[in-house]
Amino acid sequence: MKKKRNEIMEAEISKRFAGIDTSGFPDFYSYEKPLEKGLWILGMAKEKLGIKKLTAEEIVSIMRDVKQVKINAKSITNSFNRAGDKIYSYREDGEVYFEIMNVGKDYLVSQAKEGSIQVVYFEPDKQYTSKRLLSRNIFSGLKGDLRIVDPYCSERTLDILKDIKNEYIKFLTRVDNLREKGKGRFLREIQDFKLEKPNIEFRNYPNTDIHDRYIISSDSLVVLGHSIKDLGSKESFAIILNKDMNRNIFEAVTENFDRRWKQSTTL
Repeated sequence: MKKKRNEIMEAEISKRFAGIDTSGFPDFYSYEKPLEKGLWILGMAKEKLGIKKLTAEEIVSIMRDVKQVKINAKSITNSFNRAGDKIYSYREDGEVYFEIMNVGKDYLVSQAKEGSIQVVYFEPDKQYTSKRLLSRNIFSGLKGDLRIVDPYCSERTLDILKDIKNEYIKFLTRVDNLREKGKGRFLREIQDFKLEKPNIEFRNYPNTDIHDRYIISSDSLVVLGHSIKDLGSKESFAIILNKDMNRNIFEAVTENFDRRWKQSTTL
């Protein structure tokens, strides 16, 4: 009976996990080792579902059913047992549970920086610091013309954009996402802004199928966990993908941007 009950619990957790939005966090498939993959599952469960602890069997079930990756529970347990202070483990009702610690989260970010993916972490309640990180660690390294999608804008968005040095920028947003008062104020600010920054073209996308925030440069794709104006209000990440190492997704996103840009009207 206990085994049957555990199987039901694993299936329920996997079902909940399949529905979470992991944009703004490092890609699960960028990790290779059982430790990193297991930490990623624990991190998402804790951050997105409020589930602090999982057994090795539950982690394996999520990997198999949601991520289509086969790793056995023994490999997860062995890697966690060698993980030091990245993991906290404890026993309840005869089961061993694992919980990710802050050191484990930091380790995931550090590993994601290697190779074709870089990660910039924005701490909660640090909007000023996040603005500087965005300018110095992201925008300053982007080459060529930029394409930016951000469906939620404000005057703070313009305040950040004014420091970008790239020659030409296409900025796609959706003003109908703003409240009426905020929309009018933002549209007035844009007109003044364009007089000083004519290299930035703003367009309004009319449809509702625009949700993600990202930046396309000549050699990188940056996926933002929050809108530019909100970075630092909550915990989030910026994922920077190298074009040469992620060419398929880069080309797909660029093609999608160009299609939406043609459907949009100038602000």
